[in-house]
Amino acid sequence: MHSTRLIGLLFSAVFSCTLHAQTSPQIKTGFPVFLETIRPFKSLEGPTLADLDGDGQLDIIVASGRKVYAFNYLGETFPGWPQNTSFSAMLSPAVGDLDADGNLDVVVFDREGYSRRSFIYPWDHQGRLLPGFPLSYGFGDFALTLYDLDSDGKLEIIGSFDKKIFVFHHDGQIATGWPQSIPGFWVNSKASVGDLNADGIPDIVFALGRETERYTEKDSAQGRIYAWNANGELLPGWPHSTLRGYTYVAGSNPVLADVNGDGFLEIAAGTYGFIPPQYGGYVQLLDYLGNSLPGWPIFTVLDDSLSSFEAAPAVADLDRDGELEIIIGDDFDHVAAWNPDGTLVNGWPVIYGRLDKSLVFRSTSDEPTVGDIDGDGELEVLVTNSQADLVDDVWRGRIYAFKQDATQLSWSPLRPRQFASSNAVAMGDLEGDGTLELIAVSGDIFDGETWLTVWEIPGVPYVAERFPWPMFGHDRWHTSQYGFKPPDEPAVHVTERREASILPSAFVLHQNFPNPFSHQTGIDSRTPAGTSIRYELPEAADVRLRLFDVLGKEVLLLLAARKPAGKHEIYWEGADRLGKALPHGIYFYRLEATPASNFARTVVRTQKLLVLN
Repeated sequence: MHSTRLIGLLFSAVFSCTLHAQTSPQIKTGFPVFLETIRPFKSLEGPTLADLDGDGQLDIIVASGRKVYAFNYLGETFPGWPQNTSFSAMLSPAVGDLDADGNLDVVVFDREGYSRRSFIYPWDHQGRLLPGFPLSYGFGDFALTLYDLDSDGKLEIIGSFDKKIFVFHHDGQIATGWPQSIPGFWVNSKASVGDLNADGIPDIVFALGRETERYTEKDSAQGRIYAWNANGELLPGWPHSTLRGYTYVAGSNPVLADVNGDGFLEIAAGTYGFIPPQYGGYVQLLDYLGNSLPGWPIFTVLDDSLSSFEAAPAVADLDRDGELEIIIGDDFDHVAAWNPDGTLVNGWPVIYGRLDKSLVFRSTSDEPTVGDIDGDGELEVLVTNSQADLVDDVWRGRIYAFKQDATQLSWSPLRPRQFASSNAVAMGDLEGDGTLELIAVSGDIFDGETWLTVWEIPGVPYVAERFPWPMFGHDRWHTSQYGFKPPDEPAVHVTERREASILPSAFVLHQNFPNPFSHQTGIDSRTPAGTSIRYELPEAADVRLRLFDVLGKEVLLLLAARKPAGKHEIYWEGADRLGKALPHGIYFYRLEATPASNFARTVVRTQKLLVLN
């Protein structure tokens, strides 16, 4: 009894404490990797992280020029990669299991400006082009988004071409109800996807701007945000129009999050002002009906007017107060974080001119990423910036790391090779060893050299919950939806059963049965093979079941999915994701349930089990 309690206390202490003192990132062996030389520098938005081959390790997928690359954690290219496109595939790849065959696919947007043609290229994880592709349409300008819009288990591809918004099924066929077009407007963002009104049907959000020849119409709204359901039906209250003289611009993709805790998703985005006197921009936060929330929009920080916004926001509970904050950088001088009521988070904004007086170009051109990058249990914000050295005729990139109070980490900024703007920095555990890595693309806008750099931070653990906005578009589907986790993540084989009964009154994680157990019979006739884990949810929630060893290191992700209220049970056979039996010993399994009504809250329950292999 005492030894069991001691092990439990040890697990809790190891998991919850600050494991290591702050250390500086170190460039990982095998990096930086030279991608190519193509003038001008053509790799935007940032890399995507995904486990392409299902080996439990994250791979890096990045587009640059006419090539799409896939690298493992050693900087080695995957067999079958890179793949070539027709013209310029410089935007962030989307990654998901399009055809539900159990393997992830890579989807990229390719364009040619002179002929005003665009293409969609999807490859399987081995670099083989999927049947029915590529698709060729008119000119487009934005990354693609993936989502299962019709609940058939296969993913749709959402993008824009010829001033129209398209939804394609996994086989390239256009979905019913699409495309959608708005006369007099052009599409000015990628798609953001989530269930805005909690009706169980995914919704699609786009920002649009007026056509160029109409920019001088001062009395008309220059920008709009539209929201359609999966069937192409416009949602009540939409579109939302910008204030006179403002539009939404390329890069400021709308982001979705339940910021005010009402059970519905809000939409945040930045704007661009171009008609005198509106040369600046503002940040908007809208409810699911298209109405501005109290305290929004926001035009100033402290005594400064905001500049225009080309970067998208990120969303996170930055100050751990149980509420989500909106974090965004503008085109000149500011990175700010606001509370849901529109007040600034304590310590913010960052003003580049005060931070470094040598800076001339002070813009933030891509969305921040957010995570606990020093292992202290608090969140930090990563943003990119580049400074022109007019003497040596080069750009010098910077990656700034700001704490929750907007002060810098001791090693900030990192200095990647040359130009670093216009690319979000990805965060993840590439090799599955529990250590955090930072991944960035940079290059020379003059000679076109492009580089992929990975830093590892010794002693800083990667725990997924501490990285609420880890890459461009939030996740590898590019949904830009806070709290969303693609359900096609490769995982171990489990069987789930839901019991029909009276709804539970609390979140409960039961002791597994049988316990102890083994991966297979034959070890001992009295030791059963496999085990069942039961849990109860009083309301619908995003559920994760994780397995840890006695030192607090995550061993296995058993389940990651949104589940309805009720009693649930999974059967686990005792093997890892490759089918190999886990070593004999004591493990802890943990339920993490984030209620659909409140993404800012996560309920945690832990139990112990014994594996006899």
